[in-house]
Amino acid sequence: MAVEGYEHGGPLTMSDGIGLAEALLGLDGFTVLDVAEGPAELVITIESVAELVGCGRCGVRAEAQDRMPIDIRDLTCFGRPARLVWIKRRWRCADADCDAKTWTEHSDHVDAQAVLTRRAGAEACRQVGEEARPVSRVAAELGVCWWTVMNAVTEHGTPLVDDPARVGAVTQLGVDETSFLSANRLHATIYATGLVDLEAKILIDMVEGNAAADLRRWTANADPKWLAGIKVVATDLAESFRAGLSPGLDHATRVADPFHVVRVRHEAPCIRRRVRDPPLRAVAAAR
Repeated sequence: MAVEGYEHGGPLTMSDGIGLAEALLGLDGFTVLDVAEGPAELVITIESVAELVGCGRCGVRAEAQDRMPIDIRDLTCFGRPARLVWIKRRWRCADADCDAKTWTEHSDHVDAQAVLTRRAGAEACRQVGEEARPVSRVAAELGVCWWTVMNAVTEHGTPLVDDPARVGAVTQLGVDETSFLSANRLHATIYATGLVDLEAKILIDMVEGNAAADLRRWTANADPKWLAGIKVVATDLAESFRAGLSPGLDHATRVADPFHVVRVRHEAPCIRRRVRDPPLRAVAAAR
């Protein structure tokens, strides 16, 4: 029985186990040598299909010198962590006078010194960023440590966050702080400042800290033309935010966040009562 797809130019058949494995793997330029099921993972041994390689320095046809196995984590396969064992070739320039000497092959699917394939790193970033899944959970499914997934989130997520088209023009900006990490015996409370598009109701960026200098640093690094399009900025009543908006957003109308205005209104009677009550009690006692 034939299935859709081609293996070396011919149709795949159910008896062609390697061809089916390559179709499931879906990595162009690689062939599957072996598939083994371990106690907690699937191990796929692969090698590149390149047979004719030229020296990048002089163009002479290269010779295969040796091979080395490289372990790389890939996307999970049918609910199990998958580990690729790439039998990576080391090539040697046949020209003794060439400075290139030897080099190892590379693939666009795998970054140099990377633990994850690019597609696994991109998927980890998507799950953490788009689906708000815990980094530890994604790491456990891929069979890697927390930092491996976090590095992938940083690598693949940073260009997405920095892309100007992600946010577009903003006319109404909201600024507010949040307690990012509670205080303990090692450090005080760590704050982060969020910047929100009030019309689109999306988070634009997060700034470490809640001081005026932190907000001023963010505005200094923003595109001046983008800042010029902001007409209104809503903040709480903290002086640090008002100071941090200058000079980058001096042109914008500044308004107080209604939530904080209402909260201060409710707190004011309590403050006034605490100030006035002691003298009243003293007068009553004197009488």
